[in-house]
Amino acid sequence: MNIYETHVIKNPQLPFIFHCYFQRFPHRGFGQANWHENIEIILVINGKGTIMSDTDRIAVERGDIVIINTNRLHNFAARDEALAYRCLIVDRSFCLSNHFDTNAIEFDKHFRDAEIERLLNRLTEEYTLPSDTPYRTQTIRATVLEIMAILCRAHSRPAPSDQNDKGILAAIKQAIGYIRSESHRDIALDDIAVFVGLSKYHFAREFHRVTGYTFVSYLNLTRCEKAKQLLAENSMSIGDIGHVCGFVNRSYFTRTFRAYVGMLPSVYRESHQSPQN
Repeated sequence: MNIYETHVIKNPQLPFIFHCYFQRFPHRGFGQANWHENIEIILVINGKGTIMSDTDRIAVERGDIVIINTNRLHNFAARDEALAYRCLIVDRSFCLSNHFDTNAIEFDKHFRDAEIERLLNRLTEEYTLPSDTPYRTQTIRATVLEIMAILCRAHSRPAPSDQNDKGILAAIKQAIGYIRSESHRDIALDDIAVFVGLSKYHFAREFHRVTGYTFVSYLNLTRCEKAKQLLAENSMSIGDIGHVCGFVNRSYFTRTFRAYVGMLPSVYRESHQSPQN
């Protein structure tokens, strides 16, 4: 019952994940938060938004670089236009094999660096080449190592000794994991407060401070995200999907789904199911 994100590395010679994400207005709220051990490097290439990293809210725009340090609870939100960003996730094994440990380093969270931006753009060019292009693998590995060398020299310090998950952040991570795994049930704020060992009111206040959501709002968001997947991939009736996802009746499901997703479940299904469905 956790939200630890496991990264699948398809090519052990390239222990990285590199891609572009797009988030469009009016998606102003944060999505579902997660964390992982691998360092994540983000370059904003269009628009404006906010990135959450633990309790920090980082306003970003084109040209900004944000580092998600190891095991940081994080997510993203567009603000006033299309938000697009490049994302490089570096597997810790690559770092260790090159004699530095990202778990022992605290990188600057937010900055601008023309050289890192240039190198991330170069990675984009390399990743668009066919996989059998001569020396593509070597070039990607060298470019990532150069990025990490710049980060370590210019944008880092030793990690604080209390970096590991403790206190309220650990409790919030536990709570989010509980919500994701038990959202199909009728769960209450009291259930989760007991689960993480905090008083009901203390938990409610800290959960909202860290995630930006009330408990009920996050529960409904989680249920709607599960419903979106089922609507796109499953032939179950809309009422049954709502029930499976934890909504007490179809009317409440329809009303809540429209509030969070911006369209009725039936419209979402029509626009997202593949032709064979």
